[in-house]
Amino acid sequence: MLKTFGTATYKVGLKVHPNEEDPRVPIMCWGSCAFTIQAIEQILADEEKPLFGQLSCRQDDCLTSLTRFAAAHWTVSSLSAVQGHFCMLLSSLVPNEKSGNLPCILDIDMFHLLVCLVLSFPAIHCQDFSGVSLGTGDIHIFYLVTMAHIVQIILTSSTEENGMDQGNSAVEEAAVLALHKHIGQYVGSALKEISSGWHLWKNIKTGIMPFLRCSAMFFHYLNGVPIPPELKVNGANQFEHLCSYLSLPNNLICLFQENSKITNTLIESWCNNSEVKRFLQGQRQAISYPRDSNKLIELPEDYSCLINQASNFSCPKSGGDKSRAPTLCLVCGTMLCSQSYCCQTELEGEDVGACTAHTYTCGSGVGIFLRVRECQVLFLAGKTKGCFYAPPYLDDYGETDQGLRRGNPLHLCRERFKKIQKLWQQHSITEEIGHAQEANQTLVGIDWQNL
Repeated sequence: MLKTFGTATYKVGLKVHPNEEDPRVPIMCWGSCAFTIQAIEQILADEEKPLFGQLSCRQDDCLTSLTRFAAAHWTVSSLSAVQGHFCMLLSSLVPNEKSGNLPCILDIDMFHLLVCLVLSFPAIHCQDFSGVSLGTGDIHIFYLVTMAHIVQIILTSSTEENGMDQGNSAVEEAAVLALHKHIGQYVGSALKEISSGWHLWKNIKTGIMPFLRCSAMFFHYLNGVPIPPELKVNGANQFEHLCSYLSLPNNLICLFQENSKITNTLIESWCNNSEVKRFLQGQRQAISYPRDSNKLIELPEDYSCLINQASNFSCPKSGGDKSRAPTLCLVCGTMLCSQSYCCQTELEGEDVGACTAHTYTCGSGVGIFLRVRECQVLFLAGKTKGCFYAPPYLDDYGETDQGLRRGNPLHLCRERFKKIQKLWQQHSITEEIGHAQEANQTLVGIDWQNL
């Protein structure tokens, strides 16, 4: 069963033929576990819900089963392949002479790295007869990845004041200033100036919170450590409660001070990467921390603004002719010429419409569109599945006007748009399409790939 589910994850995730012997199978399983935890944590954060205590039974059972599956998958994988994965992943933070070209620390998702290292470590530990417990290795891996994430945040954090109260102690401020100065020794004057130590410390706390929240969920479902009541409610001092649960010091800079000789060498190797220096010199981009939540595009309050925008849109392949079915991607804001043969393109050997082709570059096969002239939301998943959904625009009577038949002025309903955004953030578009097609069989017969 482990092999079957793992192969299915590999097949769907990479869109390839099943091959249970492929060394990428365990990586896909661990990545699926990490991504699911990140997605659920982000939803809880956006809805301002506590980390634990607000999950549905379905979500709780999903996380329990998925984490245990990912943790056990190494037992049915090639031992040498899993050991190779661990060594390669660890070398991205602890380089050696044989490492070769290593990824830049700014390009690594630290929570994914943590999950992959922790779940592949038993393949190394099973051949260790020293008597050291598996948990000891896990905590050291966690400390290492946490330190790397702190350096990530310092390298990318904003220098703007954010109006936060100065509540931390002089010890924390002095420690973070010393770390910032130490990093500056390796990257030079390109490192952003900071206004104060407390401002940088607040940036670190804010930037690392999603990582700590995800880590708490991961280790809870992996090891079954009971959740303290403080993490089941939205209260003050959540940072301190998370640190306590994860066996971290409240002053995270202490991690660098306890083993300064080793950590100094690591910081030097991370900062000496040429891509780090290119980022600091403004020659490339990187994800900055604290990281904002992904959201759909902002829509105008008055629907007539969208109609005007669509009326000015010309088909890109028809020599300036007006598009008959202008369609707005709600993920990136691109206006497309939909339901028209002029903008059809070839995708994997098949002719598909502009919207279907756009989903593969914008949403990995899943898309949300607003058909402007019909005032209708379109959900697409793959080439053959889709449905229509009620638009977020209502008239003064609180009713939609799909097809714009009544012609009443339409205004944006924030609650309806928030519901669409929630479906997107929860990755429920495909599920919504399935429910719609079960309820209305005529949707099955529509050639969605032509839209």
